[in-house]
Amino acid sequence: MKLIKIIILGVTILILWNSCRYTDIGIQPEDLTINLRWIKAYPEETKEDVLMGLTWGLSFLGAAFPAPDLGTAVAWRNQNQFLLNLEKVGFDQEARRAWKAILDTLKKSEEYKLQGGIDVGRFITLTLNSTNHYYALTGAHERYADFRSKYNFDEKKVGIVKSTIAFGSRVIEISKAEQFKEIAFIANEGEGSVESGSFTQKEFEALDFMANGQLRFALYDVNGNLKTSASKSLTAAGKPAKCLWCHETSLIPPFVDENKLPGYYSIEEFKNIIANRMEIVKTYRDQLPSKIFFSIPNHTKAELLYLSFMEPSQERLSQEWGISLAETKQKLANLPTHPHHEFSYLGEKLYNRNDVDHLAPFKNIEIPTDPRNSSAYEPDFIH
Repeated sequence: MKLIKIIILGVTILILWNSCRYTDIGIQPEDLTINLRWIKAYPEETKEDVLMGLTWGLSFLGAAFPAPDLGTAVAWRNQNQFLLNLEKVGFDQEARRAWKAILDTLKKSEEYKLQGGIDVGRFITLTLNSTNHYYALTGAHERYADFRSKYNFDEKKVGIVKSTIAFGSRVIEISKAEQFKEIAFIANEGEGSVESGSFTQKEFEALDFMANGQLRFALYDVNGNLKTSASKSLTAAGKPAKCLWCHETSLIPPFVDENKLPGYYSIEEFKNIIANRMEIVKTYRDQLPSKIFFSIPNHTKAELLYLSFMEPSQERLSQEWGISLAETKQKLANLPTHPHHEFSYLGEKLYNRNDVDHLAPFKNIEIPTDPRNSSAYEPDFIH
């Protein structure tokens, strides 16, 4: 009898602990699940491609992946729809709060109610490519001063006279780092010339690493507030999603500038520092329980999810809307088409998502006007 009482007590404590684990942060298990729709975008696209893309997309948002892939986090309901359980992919407490707010909004949409799920391309666009959501999910510091105070930055900086990203000079600050968690960089964008000493900072692009080994980007204005995109007048850097598109999983040294400015690190010295930091990063990533495929960088699969969504074909839209191809063609009759400039196999006659969403037989959740660059509209389902 005593043994039975002990067992019952143990089970009760376990149940209460699991309940509190969610209640403490106002989240129930079902709050972190969502049905996603896979709308085939090109003939060669497979379920494996979609899951690989989703894996990379979630890792860019901070997922730690206790298992090496989505595994039990995904349950296919049929050929084109699956349940995603975000509790099982390794997000921290703050990210789970943000996910709850985002998923709540997605589940209230007409698409979700009528079609039984949200398009996986729209899902990625409203998270990875929506800067407000990216910041909340990755845990970016709300203030530049808070980011800066986290690291010990070297007094000596890198002066870039000719950049492939900034339209003028830029100044790079480097943290002193012997460990992975100490690595950070700040790119000061501005006006004037670093060469003549007239350079003035106008905004900041901050880079560090998340615990899962992926890069994290944050953009700040001159007052230290987060920005959704870098200023188009200063740089082509765009949104954090564009930074990721360019950097992929690596720190990138300058491509063209070889100037040696007095008082600054030379470009060659900077390249050596980058190489050293990447060695530290590689050592850290190699010891992670889940390596998130760093050794086989299939991040392009994530980019294809939002690129094919933002530039759909008639065939994709027909499947997405659940209407015949003939009816779809009729709806699209007066709209211009274009070939894809990055991936030709996505199609020669593609449409701009911003031109077609209002033609759908159900109301869609509004997305950013541009997935990588400054947008006229940026969603915020959290604040």
